[in-house]
Amino acid sequence: MKTRKTILIVDNNSGLDNLVREPLGKLLRDSDIAPVVVRAKDGAEAAIKTENQKFDMVLIDTEVPRLMDGGFVYGLHTYKNTQDASLIVVTQRDSTDLPDSLRHCTMLKKPITADELIQTMIKILNSGPAAVATATASSKYAVDVRVINAVIKATTNVFAQFGVQNITMGKAETKSPHESLMGEISSVVEIKSQSYSGYLAISFDKGSYLEVVSVMLMEEQTELNAENQDAVGEINNIIFGNAKSEITNFGVQLTVPKVLIGAGSLITCPQGSAGMLIPFATTKGKFYLTVIAVPV
Repeated sequence: MKTRKTILIVDNNSGLDNLVREPLGKLLRDSDIAPVVVRAKDGAEAAIKTENQKFDMVLIDTEVPRLMDGGFVYGLHTYKNTQDASLIVVTQRDSTDLPDSLRHCTMLKKPITADELIQTMIKILNSGPAAVATATASSKYAVDVRVINAVIKATTNVFAQFGVQNITMGKAETKSPHESLMGEISSVVEIKSQSYSGYLAISFDKGSYLEVVSVMLMEEQTELNAENQDAVGEINNIIFGNAKSEITNFGVQLTVPKVLIGAGSLITCPQGSAGMLIPFATTKGKFYLTVIAVPV
């Protein structure tokens, strides 16, 4: 009886899929392995597919959209359906430019031939269960990328409605959950689902916070004080209220926001937790979306 091996190819233009799907099936026709190839066009679709299906191998082109700036690549070794999968990364980048979660993999530099890629895949598939290198604690990340995308969308939409102009989003990066939050004032909500739990925090430096609060209160604010500090919880309520219907469809529940005042605020997390930081900039300052995943 053949052993079924399910392979996820994350590839937006079908280039990798076209290279391997038919030739791989032909070369393994007389073997004990029956390959099943599934394609995702970007990181968000890959996250959705891994919610419902277990994969033995994941093949990634690092240039696909919504991959390097989302949560999918940071949780490959902790998602229940990919944590044991062999990982092949096809890239033009140096390994030092990749997230930690992609460095412990088989890396193939572009340009790559079909034969080189297929032989690499066959060698790994024939080697039995994947010997996945243990990722560092800071690279483990398990929050659904769809949740992150929903919060990003809600944040930018709400601020646009407030009249906050010229918001730009920086590159997402891993962050130790044991480091203090960025900014001087934060609002934190706890999130829970069947597969993970954790926290979402929105933190502002003084400039960005006073900019947003001035618009909300329709009065120029020049200092953080007792009269305006509670507005951070209201901002969070509005953002998560906008994202809630989408997030709850993913089986994720949210708690009431908790306000943390002062630079250096810290969320106490157990060992094995992991984090991601997504920075934003306005014309007057910066704010940050921090996502922390806690082992369940």
